[in-house]
Amino acid sequence: MAKKKVDAGNGKRRKERVVPVTGATSVPAPSAMQEEAPPLPERNGKLRLSSLEDFEEHKQAHHADLRNAARAAPRPTGKPGGKTAATAATGAAGRRKAATRPSAGEIRKHYVIDTNVLLEDPGCIEQLRSGSENACYLPQTVLQELDKLKRQPAKAHLVSRAVSAVEAAVTQGHLRVVTGDYQALALPSSAPEVKSSPDQYIIADARSLLATVPREEPVVLVSNDRLLRIMADTSSGLRSEEYRCSIPFRSESERYTGFVAPADVVPNSFTWEGAYPLFHDHALDTHEVKFAATPWNIVPRDVYQALAMRLMLDPGIPLVSLQSTAGKGKTFLALGCALEMVLKEKRHKRIFISKPLVEIGPKLGYLPGDLTEKTDPYMEYIVDLMLKLHNEHRRAPNALAATPNGTSLSRLNPKVIQVLPINYTRGRNLEDCVVILDETQNLSREDLRTLLTRMGRNVKVICMGDTQQVDAPFNSPENNGLNWLVRLLRGNPGYAHLVLRGRKSRGPITDMVVAAGL
Repeated sequence: MAKKKVDAGNGKRRKERVVPVTGATSVPAPSAMQEEAPPLPERNGKLRLSSLEDFEEHKQAHHADLRNAARAAPRPTGKPGGKTAATAATGAAGRRKAATRPSAGEIRKHYVIDTNVLLEDPGCIEQLRSGSENACYLPQTVLQELDKLKRQPAKAHLVSRAVSAVEAAVTQGHLRVVTGDYQALALPSSAPEVKSSPDQYIIADARSLLATVPREEPVVLVSNDRLLRIMADTSSGLRSEEYRCSIPFRSESERYTGFVAPADVVPNSFTWEGAYPLFHDHALDTHEVKFAATPWNIVPRDVYQALAMRLMLDPGIPLVSLQSTAGKGKTFLALGCALEMVLKEKRHKRIFISKPLVEIGPKLGYLPGDLTEKTDPYMEYIVDLMLKLHNEHRRAPNALAATPNGTSLSRLNPKVIQVLPINYTRGRNLEDCVVILDETQNLSREDLRTLLTRMGRNVKVICMGDTQQVDAPFNSPENNGLNWLVRLLRGNPGYAHLVLRGRKSRGPITDMVVAAGL
């Protein structure tokens, strides 16, 4: 006789509901950002996480990351009576060819580092030193170039990382600053006095080493500037090489994805060691995530969208941030979760939506009308997403329309959803609401602090952005509101962050553009 299942939450007997695999022809619910709208499952129903698209692919990728991290971790010393780490290293070195490693005290190459290499990869100093095998030098002209570039907002964050690496290397004795004899080359005594390229001065700085190093040890100028490399190769005594080990810059909000290694667990983070992801809550209690919720009848497209909605619906996490490239459904999911919490669950009374008013391309100039009419052009996408949520799910937007029993969202009901202009938030106190802060990468650290300090009791804040799409003139991928939020609040029990991934976005054109890196 088959046993009936009992829901552990309320003790009522229930029947098991089978949800078909997303992507099959018989799917009853649309995925997030899907164009067609087949019939939907029961509101706020749950589906098994393993039925989502690319589940196995994402699981294998996380398991591979764990294996790679384990290989890269330092190995313990040898067992008592066996080989120690030093003995093993000596044995490994003894098996190498004599030409691959110089003898003690010998330096094979003297690398002179150009500005562009230092900006691309601040770790190039240790990379080129290769332990203590080679020596590294920095031309005095490069320091002067960095001093000029630090005043450019678009490059200030790269200069800051480069200067920190140079300072640490000089302090440890791993880097030496060299200055050339400019008078011997009939050059002015100071590079900034010349309006042309400082390449001549960098070559002069590099050539100053020729008289101080053994003749058999080459002086190599490392640069990604092809013209500078040609000038170095034609200069007597110098060689040049291209730096090919550069690591693409990633902001803090990209490096911390919300998934961590088991040894690095922080509150409100995920690990993935077994069949399903594990969620570590604010008290570091572990919960296996087997099912995905469907708030406002939104069926997540992949694992990351399911986990993002879990964080946004969690009443114990008042502040959530989402990072992803374009088209991964951040705003769509946030709006769906906000409607669920306000209109269905009644956890909050109102929804506020805010974003920085940053224009792309030529300025539109003065916009006529009152405050609502001025902000309407910047918030049209919110109305589009609201219509998408209601049209796909066959709902009449009565509660959201400004007019009673309205069927048009040309005007939103301010009692339910309201646009929050950043310029007029100073002094406000927001309570019992869900606040969606979109495009937070275009907010400065001070602007985001101003907004977040307006939040009172019973407030849920969802911050979203993409640090690779910074449009604000004084922000950068490193210095922006979203990046500062992740950097300073990571590990806080009331905060969670997640990076949305996946091969598919809002459409095939977006997929092509993102994959090509346009």
